[in-house]
Amino acid sequence: MCWLQRARLRRATGDAHATYDAALGCGWVQLSFANTRPQERRPAPTRPADPDGPPPPLTPFTHRQLTLFGPPPRTLTASDGVARDPVLANWLERNLTTWARTRGWSHSTLTRYRRGLRIVLAVQDTPGGPVPASTVHELTGTGLAARLLHEFLTAHGFLDDDRPQTIETWLARTIAHLPEPMTSQLTHWFTTRLNGQTTPPRSLARSPVTLRLHLRYALPVLTRLAAAGLSDLTDIPPARLREELAACQLSGNDYTNTASALRAVFGFLHTHHLAASNPAVHLRVGTLHRTIPLPTDTAPLREALTSPDPARAAITALLVFHALHIAEIRALTLTDLDQHRLHLPKRTVLLADPVRERLTTYLTHRTKTWPHTANPHLFLTHRSAATTTPVSAPWIHRQYPSSSHLLRNDRIVNEAQATADARMICELFGLSFQAATRYTRPYTDAATAQPGRPRPGRVP
Repeated sequence: MCWLQRARLRRATGDAHATYDAALGCGWVQLSFANTRPQERRPAPTRPADPDGPPPPLTPFTHRQLTLFGPPPRTLTASDGVARDPVLANWLERNLTTWARTRGWSHSTLTRYRRGLRIVLAVQDTPGGPVPASTVHELTGTGLAARLLHEFLTAHGFLDDDRPQTIETWLARTIAHLPEPMTSQLTHWFTTRLNGQTTPPRSLARSPVTLRLHLRYALPVLTRLAAAGLSDLTDIPPARLREELAACQLSGNDYTNTASALRAVFGFLHTHHLAASNPAVHLRVGTLHRTIPLPTDTAPLREALTSPDPARAAITALLVFHALHIAEIRALTLTDLDQHRLHLPKRTVLLADPVRERLTTYLTHRTKTWPHTANPHLFLTHRSAATTTPVSAPWIHRQYPSSSHLLRNDRIVNEAQATADARMICELFGLSFQAATRYTRPYTDAATAQPGRPRPGRVP
């Protein structure tokens, strides 16, 4: 074990005179078994490759080094940064240099990420295998590089994402106050509906937003059932379920959403043969009450449109004049924009003059601030300029003065007040005819009831 350790240290440091004491005092000891040395990666006996050319491809090892004892608490910044697989370390560093050059990284940024790469390769349990994402995540609080290193290792196939999903963490935190077996039953319902099930009884995958809303509305009734001692969802009397639902004193859309969520949960348990009966099968759900969209206050909009921040003014203009969705704004690229039009996946928008002026100002600011970025997206931040991913949702939510739904509704209401033409609203804003009639019906009804009076106009 000593001479193998010394051989690894000599290859990693390039010191051909390293002693046994230096090998055993480097801070780690790798136990080696007989006839396993071919698992170590060694340089191929070929002529050296062109330093400017692409390095030969490598793949991570398929085996995993099992840990006999849990590792002690460690500080990654105190690591010596000596990789246990020097061939892999050199290959990844060359690829990282090429990766940084194509994305316009500064020299200081590349230096930080090189150090972070050496550290995670030095502390991984399986030298030559994929790096656990939890190890990369430990670099976040140490002042070293973590976010872009995660993206780099993922693109090259050397990252093992062992972290729990965010929605799973949210689920465990939300239902932590409920007793067993209700917690296990809700977890099974949530994960099966989230991922889908192909074996009978089959279940289609649902959107995480839909499942979050179902659990949010059903939780007050389930909490009251648990407080009453009914902790098993497969043995809930229908009369008791209706009694607890009535005790919540819900009305309107809250009652409709809660009843629909309860039917979704108990219907799943019955369909998947976890409950003998469905106690929510006779719950009266009703229909959702759709409110009439109203215009919003224009003072904050004028302030945002005249903001000295080019990004804030451009994003607000896209919302106010063309009622784009936030997801559409985040996904916009430079190729989607020409001199007079904005090309969206399902429609093309003819840009208004105020929007073109603000987009031109923002493009000038973008070119001056990030001249060497490789990110193709229209809107950038200092974090996203070093990647090819869109800006984060929290950042873009801070750029406009009000809710994006209110701003979109305000623009569609303005068009409905001016024309009351549902087909035109469908073409302008990408709505279905049924959704467009929600905006035009109040004004068409008013014009039909009083044909001698003009349609109401928007209050400036």
